[in-house]
Amino acid sequence: MELSLNGLRVLVTGSSRGIGYGIANAYLEEGAFVVLTGRDEDKLNQARACLVEKYGANRIDSHAGDLCDRVVRGSLLDLLASKGLDSLVCNIGSGKSVPAMQETDEEWRRMLDINLVHAAGLVKELHSLLAASVKQGRNASVTFIGSICGMESLGCPIPYASAKAALWAYTKSLVGPLAKDGIRVNMVSPGNILFSGSTWESKLAENEAKVQEMVKREVPLCRFGTVKEVSAAVVFLASQKSAFITGANLVIDGGQTRGL
Repeated sequence: MELSLNGLRVLVTGSSRGIGYGIANAYLEEGAFVVLTGRDEDKLNQARACLVEKYGANRIDSHAGDLCDRVVRGSLLDLLASKGLDSLVCNIGSGKSVPAMQETDEEWRRMLDINLVHAAGLVKELHSLLAASVKQGRNASVTFIGSICGMESLGCPIPYASAKAALWAYTKSLVGPLAKDGIRVNMVSPGNILFSGSTWESKLAENEAKVQEMVKREVPLCRFGTVKEVSAAVVFLASQKSAFITGANLVIDGGQTRGL
């Protein structure tokens, strides 16, 4: 499918590795201009170098630092203001927390901050750039990377599941306010995605038979998902092919979730 993303100006947060890196790569394949971000400057530079080797340097920029830091977000805003912004992909988040009933107030705040609060802050700070894109006759959108853990009880750490559920509620609540400026907002919720450096890679190394038995039991398609499958959904939601889609949660989980 021709998605007509040539020249689309995109920010993909958390894009130095894993799903975020795959999303950035998918946008570049479609001809977009992409800004990468990551907390670890060395890993971010490595990611950028790999993409530059494939696509050249003209359509790639990067910004290192923890986007939970307002100063870092401020300097990112300055960078984007000079370039313009059409598509924002919020991939900030972490699923690493503590066992049930061991949560402290600090842990609840940490998980809510990294999975919800800072994403909401980024949207607020970049809203004017996205609205300006629409006024220029361009296609503007926001896509959040959620999780099936925010949709059903799947044994994930409770603060993480709660924060991702809150992110989905935020997404739905944001539809009306952003629609006034012509900006669409959606979510992509991955299930069990296997990639280099992922939690599932570690679990497979520890006990492959147990993990594979779980996948066959819980996932109707009987396999892990791939980063490319998640990335394809994200770039579709940023394209004009999805121009009447807003407030949707596109679940990429091989049928694992059971709810209607």
